[in-house]
Amino acid sequence: MFKVFSVLIFAVINITQLSIFEIEGIFSNAHVNSVERYFSENNLESNDLFVVQYNATDSTDKAIEDFTNLLNSENTYKAIWVGPNKTTIDYNLIKSFDFIGISPGTVISNYIEDNFIEGLCNLNTCTSNTLTITAQEGVYKDYLIVGTLGAFLEKLGSETIISNLDNETNLTFKLETDEVQVIKFNKPSLAERFYIAIANPLFSYLFFALGFSLIGLELFAIGPGLMAFIGALLIGLSSMVFSEFGLNYYGLILFAISFFMFIKVLSRGFFGYLGLVALFFLHSSAIVMYSNYSINVNSWLLLLASAVVAFFYFIAIPTVIRSRLTTDTNGMGSFEGKNVQLIEKIYDSKGIVEYNNNRFVVELASVDDHKINETYQIKEIEGKLSI
Repeated sequence: MFKVFSVLIFAVINITQLSIFEIEGIFSNAHVNSVERYFSENNLESNDLFVVQYNATDSTDKAIEDFTNLLNSENTYKAIWVGPNKTTIDYNLIKSFDFIGISPGTVISNYIEDNFIEGLCNLNTCTSNTLTITAQEGVYKDYLIVGTLGAFLEKLGSETIISNLDNETNLTFKLETDEVQVIKFNKPSLAERFYIAIANPLFSYLFFALGFSLIGLELFAIGPGLMAFIGALLIGLSSMVFSEFGLNYYGLILFAISFFMFIKVLSRGFFGYLGLVALFFLHSSAIVMYSNYSINVNSWLLLLASAVVAFFYFIAIPTVIRSRLTTDTNGMGSFEGKNVQLIEKIYDSKGIVEYNNNRFVVELASVDDHKINETYQIKEIEGKLSI
């Protein structure tokens, strides 16, 4: 950014305002809303230049359609530079700009045969549905191939570049320092950047599943409700993107089944085959939910996310529950001598008992001799409650 700024300080362009908007992450309606808000707050004139630095990892058809309609409604010069990373951009988006800069390695998808594409294919690599920029850097007819945004702006100001939209020779930009009054670098707001980050299917699925796991933890390690609140917050935030990106809601049915299976597993205190079946349903739900997603979903990363959620259910949550129950049990010395009812036997010679509608874990002197729903007297042995 400093390099670009230094170029603009000493270089000039015959416009009164230069606006540079950066698109990163997954191109979505959050970017469109941010640009639309910028246009409404800043009345761009016909002699202003709006520059987009496009470095998106993926995009949705709806966002591209809305963005092109927005650009077409603005009466100002528009330029785009695609880079610096190897990026794939839809042709429907790139053709909406007056001036086009492309970094080497850029892939243009969904193109249609026209004069612009014909000129590109003569010097670059074309297949049936994609075009890869392989030509040397330089100024070409209708486009520029440059490796940096600074070089793109410098070429745009020092060369005679004709608008791709109007094809009129008088639509050129020459550098004149005195005429540049405003230079603005713009990005989406903090909330919009969070939406863009959560649009990543890996994060949305991970946050959604972990949100439910925290609610499940709250059911067994009852506290002030903080974990349930955080879980509900994660569920709400992650589900914001489901509508735009086309989540398959049938997968939520499988997800609900897996959630109740995990709750049953946690209540039993050991996993066994039911835990493996729950994990199978969990990952199957992810596959179904993202089967029709608007952007590409990496199957291996989705499997990794399922493994992270399984770690929470199999290791992290039981550890917290045992710690919480042990703490509660150590504080129950006053129960010594009380008669309690055995509700359930769990692993490691422990059982859940009930006294005055309160349930807690105690040691079992003998697993085989104790029967469910029978009444036993509490004893304290080496600081632990036992029956």
